[in-house]
Amino acid sequence: MPFYHVLALFPSSQGLEVTWSSVVKIGQSLYREAPGKDPFRPDQKTPAKNLFLSGSYTKQDYIDSMEGATLSGRQASAYICDAEEGLVTLRKKLAVEFQDDFKNDNSTDELTSNMIP
Repeated sequence: MPFYHVLALFPSSQGLEVTWSSVVKIGQSLYREAPGKDPFRPDQKTPAKNLFLSGSYTKQDYIDSMEGATLSGRQASAYICDAEEGLVTLRKKLAVEFQDDFKNDNSTDELTSNMIP
């Protein structure tokens, strides 16, 4: 972001003096994907039940970028929301299975207190 943008966005910075700055340029900072390889990028929803991936390397429209990572996170969260019923069932099953462990645990937080039947 150019310095004049900072001044415009943060008027209180008008009287400040820049004492140091640098521009970092990293050659080859993006990976190269050969033509036809896009279908091999993993989807956010995996074949493993209740395992989801997120990141710029996953299947989405933007190659290795913050935008791609954000889009991937949104898609992963959509898959998680779709799987909610199964996750609630799993959570209840684990709560019953480990209820003695939870009752003997003195530490409480919102998640564990909601899991105790």
